[in-house]
Amino acid sequence: MLNGLITWLRRIEAIVATAAYAVVAGLLMVDVIGREVFQTSFLGAQQLAVYGAIIAGFLGLTLATSDNAHLRPAFMDFLFRRHEQAATRIGDLVSGLFFLGAAYIAWTFVDVSMEAQDRAPVLYFVVWPLQLIIPYAFASCSVKHLTYCIRPDLKSPPGGAH
Repeated sequence: MLNGLITWLRRIEAIVATAAYAVVAGLLMVDVIGREVFQTSFLGAQQLAVYGAIIAGFLGLTLATSDNAHLRPAFMDFLFRRHEQAATRIGDLVSGLFFLGAAYIAWTFVDVSMEAQDRAPVLYFVVWPLQLIIPYAFASCSVKHLTYCIRPDLKSPPGGAH
């Protein structure tokens, strides 16, 4: 069941991240072509591209967690060689709790933005629906790390080999 959940989350997150990057690329191409060829600009294209990049970036965090591909100080591995499994589980527990705390803080940020009805510059739409990616990404990373703490066999080998 846990393996299915991790696999399902990774697949959905990868699809949405890919779509977000495609939207970013499309918007920027339309903006550049519009300015260079037609001497006109698509209002808000650059701002929308930034929001798309933020979504893709936060989902990239979740994908790195799924693939065990985060940058880490590998030069310190010799310190834990004798207790590698325990150190890895403790690391996942600490990471899971850290991301859980980050998700809570991010949710309070979104909640304040929701109550204040913060709006995007230039385009003037409320931004809290887009901001939801932040607590989601942290919560997803928390779920994954805590799952890996409980079931280390589900974790990909270091470096992202899946």
